[in-house]
Amino acid sequence: MNLIDMARDFRRAYECVNSVDNEQMQMDLITEEMNEFVTSAAFDTAAEALKELADLVYVCAQYAANLGWDLDEALERVHQSNLTKLGSDGKPLRRADGKVMKGPNYKPPVLTDLV
Repeated sequence: MNLIDMARDFRRAYECVNSVDNEQMQMDLITEEMNEFVTSAAFDTAAEALKELADLVYVCAQYAANLGWDLDEALERVHQSNLTKLGSDGKPLRRADGKVMKGPNYKPPVLTDLV
């Protein structure tokens, strides 16, 4: 079962109504889970941090499902876009802290048809 199917399954089981009126609550849940993940990653075991990270991803999927967005397709497109960030020599360009930067052949994902 993919991520958005899990979110839809949860929403059916718990009779969650898809509505823009629920958007703020969903955003609050994302913030709550992000804070729990950050705290857990700093102070808890790796397994507990992984659980909190999974919770964060899960509530993000709930947000997308609430708005009718196909998060799985969006993630696939972002992934494909990220693979275009290589430099002209085929090697990654990195910022001093290690973050991969956009190379000259970068192509941003097109997501407008998913919203």
